[in-house]
Amino acid sequence: MTPKTYGRSITKSQLPEGLARFFPVGSSNAGEPSLGLPVRLLLPILHGIRDDVAEIREILSTVEVRMVGASVLITYEGDWTRAKEALQWIEEDEEDEDESDDEEKPGPPYVVKLIDFAHTRITLGKGPDEGVLFGLDTLLGLIDGRIEQLTLDN
Repeated sequence: MTPKTYGRSITKSQLPEGLARFFPVGSSNAGEPSLGLPVRLLLPILHGIRDDVAEIREILSTVEVRMVGASVLITYEGDWTRAKEALQWIEEDEEDEDESDDEEKPGPPYVVKLIDFAHTRITLGKGPDEGVLFGLDTLLGLIDGRIEQLTLDN
């Protein structure tokens, strides 16, 4: 477990390490999974998270607002079996749009949300919030780096 103080003390050069700690690679020792997901599950989750962050960035690049204290909340399924089921359900759902809604669906393998934007205000004529876009670009770069690292390592 990572203490809250870690996030407050991390330097720019440590950001890739911080993201790797948030998205660790798990392995199975003596049949028991370790903390983190295997690469075969982690990579599609990272790609999905990246797509969602990119979509948020694209939308925010078109609105003239200033955001103070907003954050991106990212959660993902850490249980190997549930993550696998959720990813399979997404793949099947994309293949078969006419599927019945009666079947029980697993929870999502990940969620990306923009949160804590109570201090956001409209700023017509001033363009998008460049600080927010910079932060999202940084996050996208870090996710790309993690994807590349996992791809090269395997």
